[in-house]
Amino acid sequence: MKIRSIMDFKTTILVFSFVLLFTSFTLGLDYKQVKLSSKPVLITGEIMNHSPENSTITVYTNDLLSGDQITFVSLIDSSGNFRIKFDQYYPQDLWLRYGNGALTLITHPNDSIHIKFDANNFLYPEKLSKTIQFSGDAVEINSKLIIFKTLLFQTYIPLEKYTQYEKDFSPSRFIKCLDSIKSVQETVINNFINDQNPPTELKTWMHYEIVMDYNYKLAMYPYHNAKYNNLDYYDLVPLSFYDFMNTTLPDEALINSRSVDFISRYRFGRVNALMIANGDLYKNNNEWVFKGQANPAIFKVIQENTQNSSVQELLIARELYGMLDKKELKSFETKLSLFEKTIKKPYLREPLINKYIATIHNFENPEEGTKAAFENVKNTPAQEFFSKIMEDHKGKIIYMDIWATWCSPCRKEMPHSKILEKKLNNDKVAFVYICIDSKEDIWKAIINEMGKGGSHYFATPDQSRFINKLFEMNGVPQYALIDQKGNLVYKGIDLRPSNNRIEFEILKLLKE
Repeated sequence: MKIRSIMDFKTTILVFSFVLLFTSFTLGLDYKQVKLSSKPVLITGEIMNHSPENSTITVYTNDLLSGDQITFVSLIDSSGNFRIKFDQYYPQDLWLRYGNGALTLITHPNDSIHIKFDANNFLYPEKLSKTIQFSGDAVEINSKLIIFKTLLFQTYIPLEKYTQYEKDFSPSRFIKCLDSIKSVQETVINNFINDQNPPTELKTWMHYEIVMDYNYKLAMYPYHNAKYNNLDYYDLVPLSFYDFMNTTLPDEALINSRSVDFISRYRFGRVNALMIANGDLYKNNNEWVFKGQANPAIFKVIQENTQNSSVQELLIARELYGMLDKKELKSFETKLSLFEKTIKKPYLREPLINKYIATIHNFENPEEGTKAAFENVKNTPAQEFFSKIMEDHKGKIIYMDIWATWCSPCRKEMPHSKILEKKLNNDKVAFVYICIDSKEDIWKAIINEMGKGGSHYFATPDQSRFINKLFEMNGVPQYALIDQKGNLVYKGIDLRPSNNRIEFEILKLLKE
């Protein structure tokens, strides 16, 4: 599950309280921070029979531009009340999570929605659909959406059985399987429309729930089949397999967040397959590598092979966002003319402009606005690098995050580190971040953007090789927990800060 903290999101696009101006001398265009045209959505609620064990309620939205899942969290007070506010450009669905259950809602810009439900019914869709109460905006669409989701749930194939289909079925047989499931689900839709007469907007959502789910599962089939059978998924199917993806995606489809997943799979399915066919991507020593620079080839394939202008705009916006997210500022600036020509929709253009301005600012002011302690170990011999870090934090529990600037999963975990650091608030615990195999200016820009505390160490190439060998690493991120005596207690990816286990392990060490 891809999750990005709302703190990260807001830092990216709203980091300034003043207007910054940047002039591109190449194009003669002025860029300045823009006020987003998105509108607020307010969700309030009352939970009857609320359990103090479930102290928060969370809203998850899928971000079309980044492809990430963004979270908005509210504490639940002693009376069971909660309040969540966020911004939205267009009507779209979201997940509202309480405890181990989740509820799908459709919201619109400027909506104010109040929900009242019994905590004892939240895990049981049928009971919930009969007892939940909506007031304010979007009452009819959400009341009927819950009923529809309950009916649709009955058509789902158990995960274990579906996984077996992905593993064992040939492409043609798997398509027949998906066609059969889709036919059953379309019957459910038709019956629901006849029985409930839902609003047009809900009909649209239901249509794309089926269509986009079908497309996503079909696009994922080569990857999963190859994974389960130890094959290479780019060798598994012919290029023509991905023809179904070269379709339209009207604005109305965005109400269903599965369209976000579709764009993601289009990029890593059809676009990559086209680059292989063109020779831009080839296999070398069992790994797929680019012939020359990746960015020009990706943009070329998208522009030449994507018929629908909306899909093309979304794909290009995604690539541009990825450049900025990885702090590839110079590469982004070579695409400013493409940006101007292609990116017109406010929900893509506005956040990209603000992220561009923020990225420039973070490069020009690498240590502004952060509590991070930038530790200078550049001249420390590689063999002494780790010892220097241990000496700096002697007598403390050390939670170590080894990461790289180009590693997207690394960066997506960092907001969780910030939450954990604030939650523990203990001077006996040191949060140490070691950046390896990266460029120093990009490292500082990312730390500034995150506004992180803790101690940050930048490893030179020699130091990076030493750290890789010391921790027997096969990649990043890598996490380690070291006790007060300097003993390595745990290491591994499962110690990521979004995992509740790490808090438990730190608290256990604090009691010793």
